[in-house]
Amino acid sequence: MTNVLSPSTRAAIINYDPAQPHALTVSEFCKSMKVSRSVFYKIRGRAATESTAALHPRSRAPKQPARLYGPDVDNELVRIRKQLKSDGWDYGPLTIYYEATIQNTFPGAKVPSVATITRLLASVGQVDHAPRKRPKSSYIPFVRATAMALWQLDAFEFRLANGHTVTVYQLLDDATRYDVGTWAYQREENSTDAQHVLATAIDTHGAPQEVLSDNSLAFNQLRQGRIGSVEIFLASKGTMPISGLPGKPTTQGKNERSHQTLQRFLQADRPGSLEQLRERITRYRQHYNHRRPHQSLNRSTPHTAWELLAHTPATEPLALAVLEAKAAEYRQVRRLRGLELGRATVTMSKTGRIIDVGDLDGADAPQAANQMLVDVTADNRQVYYQGFHVSLPTTFSGRRFHRTITENEFLLSDPDTSEIVFSFPLPMIALQVRGRYVASYAIQGVQLSHPTKQWARKQAAYREQFAERQVQVPEVFNNGQVQDPHSS
Repeated sequence: MTNVLSPSTRAAIINYDPAQPHALTVSEFCKSMKVSRSVFYKIRGRAATESTAALHPRSRAPKQPARLYGPDVDNELVRIRKQLKSDGWDYGPLTIYYEATIQNTFPGAKVPSVATITRLLASVGQVDHAPRKRPKSSYIPFVRATAMALWQLDAFEFRLANGHTVTVYQLLDDATRYDVGTWAYQREENSTDAQHVLATAIDTHGAPQEVLSDNSLAFNQLRQGRIGSVEIFLASKGTMPISGLPGKPTTQGKNERSHQTLQRFLQADRPGSLEQLRERITRYRQHYNHRRPHQSLNRSTPHTAWELLAHTPATEPLALAVLEAKAAEYRQVRRLRGLELGRATVTMSKTGRIIDVGDLDGADAPQAANQMLVDVTADNRQVYYQGFHVSLPTTFSGRRFHRTITENEFLLSDPDTSEIVFSFPLPMIALQVRGRYVASYAIQGVQLSHPTKQWARKQAAYREQFAERQVQVPEVFNNGQVQDPHSS
């Protein structure tokens, strides 16, 4: 009670004089101040011996702390943190605590708590300040209750030390986060390598009930109204292939987040060949599954969760008719969406040539993978081409376009008038590339129907740069090779 009293209340108690005329009695005064008589006399007693110190509560810190940590503990915590960071692993207080508890040489054989580790590292300047994030308690988790109920499959490109780019496929169990089949391949993302990853994992662990992926043609073609080789293979094992909504990568959030952990580990000691990369991935999977604690698993390792949770694998093959029905359903949805929009059936190129695309929403449309409707919003003013994010001017915000990709051209057209409003020749050659982001005005041969003054000015400047580079490196611009984004 005494610790919550304000200094003004304490001052009133200390200055109270019951001998004054018309003064309240002690009981009445305590009632008016909403304090008990014992608190009243305690504060008066402290004022008699400690003077003005009675205006503030006494410290609750122990006079003889149960544990004091010396510089040897600080040095060991810093050493563990630096080692984790250099190896490419998470190096926060929770991971440091876990690493310290499994070693037998920690100073004093007593590991501080996670909160104490945070305080000790902050006192020696070994804390990276991160921006404030949305609390995890505000998210609604999407997780299956049993192992083998769902696997998540995704892939990303990784650049080796020798300059070659390879593809890394990550395959995780949804409930336990157990890495069941991460592996790397020389070629770009394709269905053959994706099927090999799945086949290897299924041979080792059995077939899951479902496999979730994005809508890449290498993983799942059902939303395109077709059945791919990966879907047929999974159905033969009794696994249902499912995919997230287009443009909603958070559906595969666990796998997307795991990319960061794996990429940080690989970049800490960038391998120079595919064989070295596979060795690093093998080390990663061993550490990730058996040693690294996972916060979403109550600090358990994925292997521990894999062993403790019940397993519900697939039991019998799925009939191909099940996939055919799902593909037919998606074809019907695409057809109805096209009818509701009143989309034109003829697409004109910027030169006035009619592009023969046929019935895009037909059941047997071969060009469905290269044509789609895209929405451009104020928060997401970009379109996508082979993993690159191509930015668009502000005038494209809040509009819907018909995207067409031919053998030699990328087009955006108005779905009502079929007017080509944006285009560039293929293969794409660009100068200003930041990671996966490409400025539209920096693409060679780009055309815009109604450009803004700022966009036209920047595009003219890059047109001059292309003319200079065409003389300097004609083998790139004359042979139609895609510009390496890391060389710009």
